[in-house]
Amino acid sequence: MAGTSGAQISSRRAANRPRALPDPRRPCPSSNIRSHTQSAGRKRKYSVAIDVDPVRDWANIGDGPAGLIAELALASDVADYIRFRAVCQPWRRCSPDPSAGGLDGRFLPRKWIMLDKALAGPRRHRFLNVSTGECIRMDLPELAEHTLLSLTPEGLLLLLLEPTLVVRLLNPLTRQLTNLPPMTALLRPGQHRSRQCGFKIGKTFSVSGVGLVADASMVAVNFFDPRGLFVAKPGDESWTMVDTMVDKEYINSGLPFAGRFYCANYRGVMVLTMGSDQQPPRLQLVADRSDSFYFSLMAHSLHLVDNGGELMLVHRALSRDSMRYDAYRVDLEAGVLTLAKGFNGRAVFMGMCRSISVSAEAAYPSLAADTIYLGHDCDDHIQGYNIADGSRCSLIEAVCPLSVVDCLRRSIQGVGKRLA
Repeated sequence: MAGTSGAQISSRRAANRPRALPDPRRPCPSSNIRSHTQSAGRKRKYSVAIDVDPVRDWANIGDGPAGLIAELALASDVADYIRFRAVCQPWRRCSPDPSAGGLDGRFLPRKWIMLDKALAGPRRHRFLNVSTGECIRMDLPELAEHTLLSLTPEGLLLLLLEPTLVVRLLNPLTRQLTNLPPMTALLRPGQHRSRQCGFKIGKTFSVSGVGLVADASMVAVNFFDPRGLFVAKPGDESWTMVDTMVDKEYINSGLPFAGRFYCANYRGVMVLTMGSDQQPPRLQLVADRSDSFYFSLMAHSLHLVDNGGELMLVHRALSRDSMRYDAYRVDLEAGVLTLAKGFNGRAVFMGMCRSISVSAEAAYPSLAADTIYLGHDCDDHIQGYNIADGSRCSLIEAVCPLSVVDCLRRSIQGVGKRLA
């Protein structure tokens, strides 16, 4: 985007934006105001021509009004804020540069999810606003020199710079890159040998949960390979391994929620608590699953969901020849899991490593409420599962163009060739 951070956002709202906008509150220049007045007992009709400037100089409306508009745009969506700053230099002068904000929570694209490659070029990707349904295309040259590890719930891209193994977070809308420590000390011996032989090992990494915690000042990443939950701050020299109470304990999923990082494993739902200088960070059990359902490490999996501000847990279990899905509300105060028969009018898209919840009403009327739409890595036999009545939606042959269900099911299953 010219004059800003370099982001290019294409949409109907941003297309053909005029440099100066007419003021709709003022009459056009050719209009006259006719009025009547009483003079010496008789009516006299006269016409007064109003000299109206046909164009308002919007660029110089002043820092106060422009700053207020910037605040309203940012409160709506960071994409609207970037479009606002693209209009002219005076508007950029009165609004903070989002590309200089690091992990500033105001500029995180929380409503956006990367879908797949756009047709316009190898570096262009489509992004979907899960709240409104708006779709934009972004040119991301950073992906040419990085390996995409995962997408975060905050809308960021977790990248790996292969030559140095430095981990980075990319804000795709502001194009801000935030450096995190290298992964060198986390590699297994076999991964070290592969790297010494010249192999790119980024594609071998698997991430089953990532997010910002502690007011976006720290990043938590749950690696499946190399296995472990690690935290780091921008500027740290190394990653810190979290004490999971059991060495190399398997964590099914991880999710940032309400400023904290939650994990699910065979014990139930756990929360990341930051230790002191002498004590490492550790996981603390906040909701025991033992009284709610049986769990098999070999045949079952657990998936945390931020369902519109409510923390929920989906239990995926092999039942005879098919998968069964049960949803539970996580009561953090009581420390229990409560069986749920709905998502409060929302639909959940779920893969093995991450999930998102979207409204099944205004923006996506084609979605069925209280339904889990499954990524191919999670279930390749059905398209959806309704937790209210247990009904299943069969797979539908792919059509072109892909529907929003197809796009989200493909994107939620992980990285894959359709994302990178």
